[in-house]
Amino acid sequence: MKAWRLRDFGDHRLVEVPIPELEDRDVLIKVKVVQASVTDTEVLKGKAVALTSSSIGKRLAEGKPVQRGHEYCGEVVETGKGVTLLHIGDRVASPAAVYCGSCRMCLLGRHSECLSPRHLGGDILGAFAEYLSLPEWAAVRIPDGPTDNEVAALQPLSSCIGSVRSAGIEMGDAVVVLGQGAMGLGILQVAKLAGAGRLIAVARRTENLDLSKKYGASSMINAKQTNVVEEVRRLTESSGADVVFDAAGGSTEHGLSGLETIRQAFKMVRPGGKVIQSAVLTGSLELDTVFMKRNKINYINPLTGTSKFLELAAFWVARGRVQVGPQITHVLHGLEKLPEAIEITENKAKYSATNPAQVVL
Repeated sequence: MKAWRLRDFGDHRLVEVPIPELEDRDVLIKVKVVQASVTDTEVLKGKAVALTSSSIGKRLAEGKPVQRGHEYCGEVVETGKGVTLLHIGDRVASPAAVYCGSCRMCLLGRHSECLSPRHLGGDILGAFAEYLSLPEWAAVRIPDGPTDNEVAALQPLSSCIGSVRSAGIEMGDAVVVLGQGAMGLGILQVAKLAGAGRLIAVARRTENLDLSKKYGASSMINAKQTNVVEEVRRLTESSGADVVFDAAGGSTEHGLSGLETIRQAFKMVRPGGKVIQSAVLTGSLELDTVFMKRNKINYINPLTGTSKFLELAAFWVARGRVQVGPQITHVLHGLEKLPEAIEITENKAKYSATNPAQVVL
């Protein structure tokens, strides 16, 4: 089969490799659609601060293969003799982290808190290939309804569900979502389903704010034109928001806000409110611990997207309660087009893209 393998940071090659062999509980999945996350683009250049980056450096140093790609739609084409959950022909997607099944947390059924998770595209060979092999519990059967392209976008949406679940939104809460890319738009829609009252969307691109309005935002703030903190204070009668999601932070090289939006979040949340760190930040963040304690601000790193959240994401998209299709604007054909998709994903504003560019195999 053809696969993109990382030989070293900055050295990503399309090569011919054997189709994976299956263990008893494994399934072989033919990749139908795959998209590169922003984290993927950073890892390929050695700039990632994601949890997987150190393990990838270790694998490269040991000469082990690295094959990225965790946002995909695939079809089961072969099963190991011990597989009971999936069948040939099932359409599947996966959470980014695969629980080990043997640690104390897993044995207690708390899979999202697994002590030794393996990451698809890091510890496990990912979906930048024609086929991938996974334990059956690492693949989620997707119902009819979503298109293959929408299925490839479900993993990020499952992380949005994790963010909103971690926020514990109460009916009528004033909620701010900083950033209206794929993650921000997902969080916005899920927060609405969770009972948010005033729902404030913040972004720098007008076309993204137009989508925010379509998806139910009650107020839209263009961060290029308005002092965001002052406007949120005005919209909340000076009290501040109950919950603020930072879905905009991260590498400025990819058009993200660096640490600016998380600093804004602390200034616009009410005393006793919650700030959810949905975006993966780069660099170190200094916290004013006196300010945080005095104002009783809860700074939360959210749950990751689990299989349960992925199933819920698929259900909501199938029923039209959450939309991801309108965000998918750049679709390329052929695995050899992956570098072009990565270029678009790295520079979304330049290419007027919201969702990562996708590749259909």
